[in-house]
Amino acid sequence: MKMKKILAAALSALMLLSLLAACGGKPAASSQAPSAEPTKSAGGEGEGEGTKTFQFWGTYEEGGENASMLNAAFLLNLKDDGTAVADRYMFARYDASDAATNPAFTASYMSGTWKEVEKDSVPCLQIKLAYVDEAGTESNSQTAYAYDVAGVYSFDLTFPVVPGMSYTRVASMEGKEGQTYADANAFIQAYKQEFTAPEHVGTFTDAENSGTVYLQADGTALLYAGYDKFADGTWALADGAISVTVNGEAVDVTMDGSKATFAAERDMGDGNTASYTFVCEDISALPAPEGGQAPVEGGESGEVEGIASYEAGGLVLVLLDDVNMKVKYPEYGMERDGFTYVLEGDTLTVTAPSEDVLGAFGQIWAAMGGETWTIDGSTAAKAE
Repeated sequence: MKMKKILAAALSALMLLSLLAACGGKPAASSQAPSAEPTKSAGGEGEGEGTKTFQFWGTYEEGGENASMLNAAFLLNLKDDGTAVADRYMFARYDASDAATNPAFTASYMSGTWKEVEKDSVPCLQIKLAYVDEAGTESNSQTAYAYDVAGVYSFDLTFPVVPGMSYTRVASMEGKEGQTYADANAFIQAYKQEFTAPEHVGTFTDAENSGTVYLQADGTALLYAGYDKFADGTWALADGAISVTVNGEAVDVTMDGSKATFAAERDMGDGNTASYTFVCEDISALPAPEGGQAPVEGGESGEVEGIASYEAGGLVLVLLDDVNMKVKYPEYGMERDGFTYVLEGDTLTVTAPSEDVLGAFGQIWAAMGGETWTIDGSTAAKAE
C-alpha cells in the first residue's frame, strides 16, 4: 500500500512537470517574482530578470534647414535582464557605414529599465528611459507604457535633440516580442537614405564648408549647408554677369571673368552664424532662367520673398500669393510652408497646416502664433 502511495506521488509530480513544460515552463507574466538580485540601470528602480525580450523601432522626421540634426531612427531593445537600451541613427546624414565607426549612429543614446505591469487593470510594458552621461548623471527621464494590440506594442518616445538639454522631440515607437533587427547594422541598412539633390541647372559651391547653392531653371536658388536647406533666393543673368538675392535681399557678387563669387551667412540661432563663400567657376555655361526673373515685392512689410511679409513677435509671416503663406522663426533658422490666409483690411486670418505637417514647429506656432492678426504697417500683432 505504501509503495502504491509513493508511485502515485511520483506520477503526479511527473504529470505536473509535463504540464508546465507544455505551457512554456513559467508562470504568467503578472505573477512572476523578481530576481533576488535585481539589475539597476537608468530610470531609478532595479527590475527583475526574466526570459522575455522585446524590440521597438521608430523615427522622427521633418523637412527644412535642420533635418540632418533632427531626423533620426531609434532602436530600443528590452533585454531579458530587465534593462532597456535605445540607440539612435541620424539617417539624414546619409551615412550607412558600419555602426561601430558611424558618426551618425549613437549606441545607448538613452537607457533604463522595463517590466511587465498592469496600468488601470490593463497589462502593458512599463519602460523607463533617460540620458545618462559619462559621470552617471541622468537627465531627460521619462516613463512610458506600451500596450499590446494584436501582438504589436506602441508608445511615444520623448528624446533630447541635444543630450542633457530640455529641447526635445517625440518619436512614435512600435515593437514586438523577440528580435526584428539582428543588430545595429541591420537597423542602419533598413533606415538608410540617399541624398537627392534638388533639380538644378547650375551650382555655386563652398567645398571647404560643404555648402551648395542650387540654381533652378525657374530662377530660384536654394542654399544648402551639407544636406540642409537654410535659405531661399533668386538668380538672373545679364550682360555676362549674374545677380543673386538671398531671402529677398540682393547680395554682392564679385566677377572675375566668368567666375562669380558671393558670401552668405546661415543663422544658427542664439546669435550664432556660419559663413559661406560660394563660387561658380563659369557662369557662361549657365542657361538663362526660364520665363525671366520673377520680381520680389515687399511694400511696407519689407523685402522678403513673397508678395508681403510681416514681423509678428519672433515670427515672420510671409504671404506667398493671394492664398498661401509660410511662417519663419529667424532666431532658430526654422520655417514652415502650408499655411493659408485671408487678408481683409488690417485683419489677417491664418489657417495652420495639420499637426503632423507642423511637426516640432507646432510648439513654436502654439506659443507665438495665432489664428487672427491685426496688421499695422509692417507689424502684425495677435488679436485679443
